Amino acid sequence: MENLTDFAKSFVEDVLSQADADVVLKEDAFTDIFCGYLVSAEQCMDYVICNFKKSVLNIKINAYEYNEYFGTFTLVISDFDQFSIMSKMNSKLSDSLFRRARNFFEKSCKGLKNKLEDSTEAFALSDIIETNQRNIDKLKIIIITNKIATNEIPSDSNIESIGVSHDIWDIERIYQLLYQQKGPEEIRIKIEEIYGESLGFLKTDDDNEIYDSYVGIIPGKLLAKIYDDWGQRLIERNVRSFLQAKGTINRGLRDTINKDPRMFMAYNNGISTIAEQLVLNPSPIDNYIQIKEMVGWQIVNGGQTTASLYNALKSKADLDSVYLQMKLTVIKKEEHVDDIITSISKYANSQNKITMSDFSANDNFHVTMENLSRRVWVPSVKGKATTKWFYERARGQYLVELNRQHTESKKRLFKQQNPKNQVMNKTAAAKYEMSWLQFPHIVSRGAETNFVFFTDMVKDKPDLQPNEDYFKHLVAKAILFSTCDKIVKNNNFGDYKANVVTYTIGLLSSIRKGKIDFDTIWANQSLDKTLCAEISDLSICVWKHITKPIVEGTNITQWCKREECWTELIRRYKSNEL
Repeated sequence: MENLTDFAKSFVEDVLSQADADVVLKEDAFTDIFCGYLVSAEQCMDYVICNFKKSVLNIKINAYEYNEYFGTFTLVISDFDQFSIMSKMNSKLSDSLFRRARNFFEKSCKGLKNKLEDSTEAFALSDIIETNQRNIDKLKIIIITNKIATNEIPSDSNIESIGVSHDIWDIERIYQLLYQQKGPEEIRIKIEEIYGESLGFLKTDDDNEIYDSYVGIIPGKLLAKIYDDWGQRLIERNVRSFLQAKGTINRGLRDTINKDPRMFMAYNNGISTIAEQLVLNPSPIDNYIQIKEMVGWQIVNGGQTTASLYNALKSKADLDSVYLQMKLTVIKKEEHVDDIITSISKYANSQNKITMSDFSANDNFHVTMENLSRRVWVPSVKGKATTKWFYERARGQYLVELNRQHTESKKRLFKQQNPKNQVMNKTAAAKYEMSWLQFPHIVSRGAETNFVFFTDMVKDKPDLQPNEDYFKHLVAKAILFSTCDKIVKNNNFGDYKANVVTYTIGLLSSIRKGKIDFDTIWANQSLDKTLCAEISDLSICVWKHITKPIVEGTNITQWCKREECWTELIRRYKSNEL
């Protein structure tokens, strides 16, 4: 394992390499790479890059995420220094960065968008904040930096009724996440110490070596308070992605809470949860337990119920009469945790016709893709040395593998055989596929949400199962996508590049009826000039389309997430309106 200093240097090289390959600002490449790690740490899910700075207003922002379902807003502000490795971040700088992000939010609530160009992503972000400010319960501001943060994080505060929290992710936290397998902060629900209660549950008689199963009752107010403290992290990650992608708070739940709270338990199916460990009070009754603490607690079915109770709590509804049943599975063997959570997520949600099999890093699809990427060589082009496309099953796998090479000569050879611009991770693969399968509106909703849809798609399409031909064609789609990205960048449309690219790929696929010579793209590792010219022309049509929503004044970022945006593009294109 490399030390922190070497990792910090490798990280900067990674940023510079991506900035060069994608023809983007270094700060944007840094933000994109760093936010990818924040997703792994469950600090965000579907971040959007939005680089905006206005010194005269003391505002700056680099990325954001708005989770409408859970009423949370995350603002990310970047501090990237490519020249000073492992320098210190002092409190003066961090306080200034927090202030700039907070200013952006506060000024957006008061009409900042009216001072911004309406064709920019900063305008769209400001508009989202202003339009939805009454629905936002929590604002989280995160500083990301390749420095070492030694200062204290500011205390929580408020912007009117919105709770504001702060966090700093520095290069050392990323290093620990990647190399020391610290992962996200441990979830430890101290029911007795923090909430002054204990939960009484009955244990099933069936003893087995893999898990214990319990059933009991949890007060609705207690569940809402726990969610208030821990937020979305209580909702098992794949279920969380699904909820964000698919729905709004169930009105029936809300009406029952407000009008007939005593009937809540009769009408509601309760929640299914898992935990890694329990801390118990002594109990003289066989198969009856009193829970003091739950470690690693996750809700795998009941996200709507939990969010509804939380919203009721925030709106001052009376939850004293609200109770619901809770199933609790405690997993005994750590090696079974991922598989069991996956299955519980899938089957517990089957009653709602939710297909939730977790496409985790250990899923056979990704293992197969990784194996293919390690043995399939790219054809030699113009006498150049042969290379490979490196498939990342997990974030940071490339850097880990690079630093397993014990000598500088072996590291150089690894880089030659696995160029950084030929690294593909699983969410990127989903983006390439879903764009070509003509779902650009889904891709526009964010990487994790798109990944959930792709997961379901794979199970239903035999031609999406990985073999050598599939791998080569996916690489060709990656080349198609990256080339389109550069073409759109060179066309200087301004903002919304990510939306223009995925819609352009979708439109090309529609015109070609999903058929293109991917074998030739793989063989040449590039597109021919005719195809590049066609992509350029199509991107102009797409730009005209997305910047002219059906309803004038519609937020462009939100417009691109709607299926109607896609169907209307096809109609306008076929009608020669673009």
